[in-house]
Amino acid sequence: MSINANKLLLSHSRASWRSIKNSSIVTQRQRLSPLHTNAIQRSAESVQHQRIRQAMPYFDAERFARLLEREGFSAGQARAVINSLDDVVDESTTIVTTDLVSKADQEQTIKQYKDDFSRLKAEIQQMERRDVDEVKTANERLKSEIEKLRKSLQQEITRSQAGVRLDLNLEKGRIRDETIEQHEKLRKTDDKIESEILALKKQMEGIKLQILQYMIGTITAGGTLVLGYIHFLS
Repeated sequence: MSINANKLLLSHSRASWRSIKNSSIVTQRQRLSPLHTNAIQRSAESVQHQRIRQAMPYFDAERFARLLEREGFSAGQARAVINSLDDVVDESTTIVTTDLVSKADQEQTIKQYKDDFSRLKAEIQQMERRDVDEVKTANERLKSEIEKLRKSLQQEITRSQAGVRLDLNLEKGRIRDETIEQHEKLRKTDDKIESEILALKKQMEGIKLQILQYMIGTITAGGTLVLGYIHFLS
């Protein structure tokens, strides 16, 4: 009789545990990350516990007590077994429900995830816009610096060209002055040569005149001698 009661108790315990296990397997599919299970409040746990107890198969304690009494248990023993079994079921249910969350909590957590994601997305977009603005500002500053450098380089080139032009003009003026001076020297040299040539011509003409005068004097003297000799002979 005791063996049959134990078998009956064991079969009912296994059936109750399978019901609890099946309920926990179905419910565990809706579990959230362990990071958020610590945030579940005690009131939500009690509500979830009641929901699971209501979802479990109906357990007729009176019928089970009568079966135990029929197998030879006294009323007190049957009630003690029923209470022990009820405590086991409650403890098992409590252990199972500690890792479970309600659908409302799950939706709230998902909503929190979505809000966090939206806030993160907004922050990323804001950072991207700020980075784009910083790049644009840096680009404008770089363009301004390049423009200043270009103007400075243009001014330096203009000053260099002006200096080169001035040097070229000065060099041209110096060369022109030297050319004029050389031309003046050549002109003076030509004039001096011409004056010397004229002086030589005058000297040669004077020499010619002297030679003519000497020849005329010689001829006259010779003629006079010839005439005197002829006159002397006659």
